Amino acid sequence: MRRVGKQIVAITLAAAMMGSLTPEACTFLQNEVLYAAETNGALYESNEEKTVKGVDFSSLTAEDWDHKAEVIYAYTNDTERNVKPNFDLKTRVKISADAYQTLEKEGSYIKLQGVVKLTENNTYTQGDSWPCLDKDAFTAGADGNYYADATVEFKDKAAAKLMEIDFEIVGIGFKGTISFSDVSVINITSEKPELTKQEPTVLSDLNDEAQAAQWAGETGYQYFHGGEENAAPELSYDANGGDGRLKVSLNYTANSGESWSEAKVKFTPKTPADISNYNQVSVDLIYPESSNISKIKFFSNSGINKDTSIDSSEAADAENGYKKVTVTLGFSPSATPMDDLTIGLIGANSSFAGDVYLDNLTLSQKDDSADYTKITSQPDANGTQAVVKTTDKTLTMTDPKASDSAKALYAYLQGLTESDQVLFGHQNDVSRSVGTKDALGDVHDVTGSVSGIFGIDSLALFGSEAGGTDAKSALENSINYSKKAAENGAIVTLSAHMPNFISAKIKDNGDGTYDFFDCNFNESKDLSGDSLKKILPGGEKNKVFTAYLDTIATYANKLQESNIPVIFRPLHENTGGWFWWGTGNTAESYKSLYAYTREYLESKGVHNMLYVYSPNGPLESEEEYMSRYPGDAYVDILAFDYYNDFNTYPAEADTSFFDHLDQTCQIVSAVAKKHDKLAAISETGARVMKKDGSDNEGLLVKNNPVSKVKSGKNWYEEVSNIAKKNDMPYYLVWANFSDTNFYVPYKHTDTMGQEMINEFIDYYNSAESIFGNGTNFYKNIDTLSKAKTTDYTQTSGYMIAPFDMDTILLETTLKASVSNAQNVSFVIKDTSNGKKVTLKAAKAASGLYTAELTNTVMTQIGKTDVASITLVADGKELSTITNLSIGKEKDKAPANVLENFDYYVGSNGLLDAAYGGNSAAGCSSSFTLDKTNKSDGTYGAAFNYKLKTSGSEVWTGLVNSKLTNTDFSKYNALKFWTKLDGKGQKVVVQIKAGGEEFEVYLTNLAKTADAYEITVPFSLFKGKKGGKLNAENLKDVQAFGIWCNSNPVGEAVDVNSVLYFDAFVGTMISDAEAAKADADGLIAVKQTSQSGNNGGNSSSGSSSSTR
Repeated sequence: MRRVGKQIVAITLAAAMMGSLTPEACTFLQNEVLYAAETNGALYESNEEKTVKGVDFSSLTAEDWDHKAEVIYAYTNDTERNVKPNFDLKTRVKISADAYQTLEKEGSYIKLQGVVKLTENNTYTQGDSWPCLDKDAFTAGADGNYYADATVEFKDKAAAKLMEIDFEIVGIGFKGTISFSDVSVINITSEKPELTKQEPTVLSDLNDEAQAAQWAGETGYQYFHGGEENAAPELSYDANGGDGRLKVSLNYTANSGESWSEAKVKFTPKTPADISNYNQVSVDLIYPESSNISKIKFFSNSGINKDTSIDSSEAADAENGYKKVTVTLGFSPSATPMDDLTIGLIGANSSFAGDVYLDNLTLSQKDDSADYTKITSQPDANGTQAVVKTTDKTLTMTDPKASDSAKALYAYLQGLTESDQVLFGHQNDVSRSVGTKDALGDVHDVTGSVSGIFGIDSLALFGSEAGGTDAKSALENSINYSKKAAENGAIVTLSAHMPNFISAKIKDNGDGTYDFFDCNFNESKDLSGDSLKKILPGGEKNKVFTAYLDTIATYANKLQESNIPVIFRPLHENTGGWFWWGTGNTAESYKSLYAYTREYLESKGVHNMLYVYSPNGPLESEEEYMSRYPGDAYVDILAFDYYNDFNTYPAEADTSFFDHLDQTCQIVSAVAKKHDKLAAISETGARVMKKDGSDNEGLLVKNNPVSKVKSGKNWYEEVSNIAKKNDMPYYLVWANFSDTNFYVPYKHTDTMGQEMINEFIDYYNSAESIFGNGTNFYKNIDTLSKAKTTDYTQTSGYMIAPFDMDTILLETTLKASVSNAQNVSFVIKDTSNGKKVTLKAAKAASGLYTAELTNTVMTQIGKTDVASITLVADGKELSTITNLSIGKEKDKAPANVLENFDYYVGSNGLLDAAYGGNSAAGCSSSFTLDKTNKSDGTYGAAFNYKLKTSGSEVWTGLVNSKLTNTDFSKYNALKFWTKLDGKGQKVVVQIKAGGEEFEVYLTNLAKTADAYEITVPFSLFKGKKGGKLNAENLKDVQAFGIWCNSNPVGEAVDVNSVLYFDAFVGTMISDAEAAKADADGLIAVKQTSQSGNNGGNSSSGSSSSTR
């Protein structure tokens, strides 16, 4: 029984991963060599011989994993043996002379799968190589038997205790007995072998047509080649005047809605290529810029499996509209010869149909030591120790049933603020890392300690972020990593990138539970479906949402069994528009969701959590911070998320972030003290644009503008000092996912590291920084839990139904959750005339307070589209929802209207509720209705913006993700009216459709202070992922926004101005009209009447004619 789950996983994964391999693609390991990768000796060794009798594959023509042979070689839970992320499983295989004869038949072989069980929780993990043993792999022994040595490689696994070793056996043609002996497990402590200098090997230069036979198209992934199912691209040879190359004919038209459409081309060398002394592969790509091929992926049987972005900045002109770039990918040398190499050409929302060319496939060596810094600072072996003190302050616990561990943590954090010490936090600290030699991650590898705060996300609890392969293992891994972090002193904090709960990726298990494993970060950014309304009590997706919360409750309660509290940060960055719980919802709706989330978890017995409220920074006022605050009854820690962003390459040092961070900390700390709460920096980090412009996720390996050499400041110490100054006991930086996405320096070798490694060690050594080895929390829980506390007893509550801006035509039930109150009522009011009715609420069996909004009451109020409902408890107004339509439908815009500002009933409040903003530090924007500056109707809108910078690019913008009309596939252009200000800033009109953001820029027009009617063909909008705004994408328009960025980049900008907009509508234009578009994609008609084209004259032309 204990092995059933593992067997199913092993069979499924093995079949999926090996099913397409042919005997020729197997790795023959007759003379296995351990190359320069360092080891620390055998972790496990056994000379015991184990035998499998009656193995019979003689009648098979394909591998049968359902009927494999198996050896449970060792059960090792009697001794502590900890594997590192990379290790080898080795064995010697013996067969008899008669059995050897069965391998004489062509195509016969034995294939081995190595599987190990890690940790006491039965986490079975399969190897990453599958030795294939044919007759040539065996040599005759003196005893008449035949022997072969085999190695199974395990790469990038979760470091853990070794419990069991298994060998699973399949094959074709073989028949006989197989014996195993000399089994060992060897940890690999470095996967960067020292290479002997060697000239590059050109695998294929295609200078003669015969080489083309080594290339073949392969069935792609989400690549239909213009058809209806996955297909291969067409290949042919192009002599190219003697400099031959491979022509790859592509057609992405059927997959233009996919952000990852992968056409595959496979190269097979005449003899397997030795890659043991190489660490990079490259290929020349000749392509038209219109192809939207964003990345190339290389993968082979020898362990290469990675994609890399195409750096168009390095591309050279190849004539006839083509560019040529050499795309290079680094990899770890492998003893496994490369039998083949597949190249994936990845289109991002591409509708390209045409030819690209490949040439000069080459293996070479890269010496990247020059990119790294010698480690000169030495970490203190003991680390700075936290001063654990029981505060004299009486702490208010918002959970009257709070566990001792939660009380202790609250007292501990308060004590840190009094001792001027700050915990350093790192997301996924012990579960993800760049380096692979230290089982506890990069921070431990660099300093000898884990971080003081270990962050983990619901993407780990439900998905693959912590190495889970299904829902069950995801949760188990997350619990184990959290316990491991706590065992090493770290405080645990959980964030939650929850999926949009209407997502089709969520699977109903049919038993009241749901499987969220396939959901990832993208589902949290899915703004469709008005999902917030659907997940609160009474909503159609409430059971899906509570099933999600049930798993979080299981996680928290499992940790409580080990006396581990959790700092929980749900629904973060809610003042931005990028997550489904963000500004696409009203403030009251968000508050209800936050409060309900907490109440539900407590109903499931979760009492070891402290709850964090964390909107995004920077901030300029307390009012801004409190605009969506759920209330004192639901929040323990007031925090914020704010990154140090550099959006251009190369980026120059700019330390203004620290000033804005300090200002934001002052605001949040002041609010926290007024409300008797703790404060913290819940998420931060430096994000620097990469050279290829692909993203600014994390730091660079070198030339960071935040390095001490460039900025004059130790970034980590500066953030810590600002937190300390503002009585904030911790801050957390984001995760180290890879060497292209990391936020903490890492070791490259034992003596070299990322360029900021010495300053990070210096920060670790400082007297105020607390890491895991110095928290001193867990051993003092009993003492800390005795701190003076009092329970929160004030009246609190929130609305559940209806919602802001709802339309109520029929009798409906008003619902609210209220605590600590005797008398509850709902006050319904027509805000246009002040008429109101008060309904007394009764407590229902569900625990909710309800009242009936009857036809009689609606008649008393009268028909209105500006009604409000206020929840009142014991005379205290707890919540007010606004802009309800009672007794009448809301006016609706015609189908072609994207936005014209005439459907907000003249209310700036309603307009403000519809648009969510995001701004860089020192910048801001807002919309107000304007009766003067408009194109038609009653209102246009004034876009009031402020930009201020000393040189770095800054921005501000507003986005509406609750559009009335979302299908614009009938139109081929967008028309709108604008009046510009002559300031020359980068003005952006943005449409999000089909999951991608598309933009058009008015920067050149914005140099004038004139009014224009502008038409933009949808085809000329620029996709941020390289996609096209085509009819398919226009069926699903998800958001509309106006942005303004500072211009020119690199110069100081200080602008406080106004732009005017109106009448954004879909329209049809002819090809002849579309051809008039200028280089910016605009057909601009200057208006002689500055208040719009209402009878005034106009002059036609593109924007270039008016500059």
